Amino acid sequence: MEQQSYFYQFIEPISKELALVARELENSIFSSPRTMLTHARVFVENILQQVIHIEQLPTDPRANLKDQLDMLSDKGYLMREVQDALHLIRQSGNQAAHNSRMFRFSEALLSWEALYKIVKWYVEVYGPVDIIVPDYQDPSPILEKRYDMSELEIRLKSLEELLSHSVQKLTTETALAETAVSVEAPPEIREEVNPGFTPIRTLSFNGRQLEIPYFLRDAFLLPQRFEKSETFLIRLGAEQQARIMSELPSNLAGLHKHVKRYSEKNDEILFEELKTFIEEEKIRRLLSLERSGELFFFYRADHIVVTEELSKVLLTSAEFTGIPSLLRQLNEDQIECVGQLPKELVILAKYENVGIGTVEKLFEQLKKKVNEKNITLEVEESNQKSNKKWESLYINVKLGKGNTVIRGESVPALWKEGLNWIEDHHLPLHQLVEEGVVLGATDNGKRYAVALKPIHKDQRPFTQMHIYQSKLTETTYYLETKINPKSGLETLAKLLTRLGVEVKIPLLENNN
Repeated sequence: MEQQSYFYQFIEPISKELALVARELENSIFSSPRTMLTHARVFVENILQQVIHIEQLPTDPRANLKDQLDMLSDKGYLMREVQDALHLIRQSGNQAAHNSRMFRFSEALLSWEALYKIVKWYVEVYGPVDIIVPDYQDPSPILEKRYDMSELEIRLKSLEELLSHSVQKLTTETALAETAVSVEAPPEIREEVNPGFTPIRTLSFNGRQLEIPYFLRDAFLLPQRFEKSETFLIRLGAEQQARIMSELPSNLAGLHKHVKRYSEKNDEILFEELKTFIEEEKIRRLLSLERSGELFFFYRADHIVVTEELSKVLLTSAEFTGIPSLLRQLNEDQIECVGQLPKELVILAKYENVGIGTVEKLFEQLKKKVNEKNITLEVEESNQKSNKKWESLYINVKLGKGNTVIRGESVPALWKEGLNWIEDHHLPLHQLVEEGVVLGATDNGKRYAVALKPIHKDQRPFTQMHIYQSKLTETTYYLETKINPKSGLETLAKLLTRLGVEVKIPLLENNN
């Protein structure tokens, strides 16, 4: 059978692998926005790596997506529209990888639209001339059945009974008194419920009733989920009783008779715990429906969203304290990072000398890590908003009677414009570069901003390097550009001042 086509099928001649990743991104937009946002970042990073390879630009295995983006922007390979699209995907991807909040379809759609701008640029600039990029197209949601067929049958049967009673009422309208006696009461009209929540059967005990929703029809009754009935359920399971929901009798009274040394009190306790179990499962089901495609860890009525970053945390005593026995046994079973843990954490109580209290300690520490990361991200987002003034860097310089503004949209761009201006005015730059210009407002640091070799004072190589070709000496100057805008401005101001230039930096004055 021919496979269904997908939007980015047209890039298969350039890269079959890239096209297939794009297909999965398209499929995940409405099934898991978090997945789409996280992996869109990887997709565009691959595109930039291919551009760097094609253009034969220097590569640094330690460079991340932002480093690659900045390098290509500084060298003039990226249009403003493409830069903005790349930044949107990068920032959204970082959020999805680290933040446990719910991500919306609209966010995935914005990333999908930004992706189109990047792919269109890549194909038109670096792809074969015969490839035609189609017009942008919104993805279509994958239509799924709202109800399982069996559940739909139950709902229809209930509605058909209601319909039958309404017809019967009309035909006996002249004898309402007799009808009220002879006709059964019509079934209750139920409001529409989420798929899986239609009651499928009823359990009872001493006059009390408990409705079982369709999605729990054959649910496994994990004994660890029933604190007071754990051993009771294990014993019943050994007798092939009460292992799954459908094995429970409609009336729980007498269930204890299948095993020795248990009483009707155990039936009652199990009935109460089943009520709690069903309510917890309903919450989990709603959570899964509302946050489609998310991965969760569950502990009783609580839960944690498993982000990409959390999943990579190692299960070691350095990360988790007070649970050495559990960590050792997990590692022995080749469970070495958080992402390998079972989503139902109470299962971990199966390990030797590991009780439910130990599992609770692990869960609380996992929750703490999630909360700490969320707070950190909120602070970073706040800082990003407050640092918008750094998007356009500039300094005012005065030499003699002439006033000039040196501008740059990034630290590397500002530095290159500054060095150009210095050489245009024939100032003795080379001697200072030969000595090495230390990063910052003073010379107390161990890192250079500009030097003749890309090696810092402490013999470490430059983290992110740009080069400037001197027009006066034809010497290559190396720039360390893995610095923040404030340090970039301060260092350039220090260099200019030493060359006898009057400098004013409004951005730093405003910041103070």
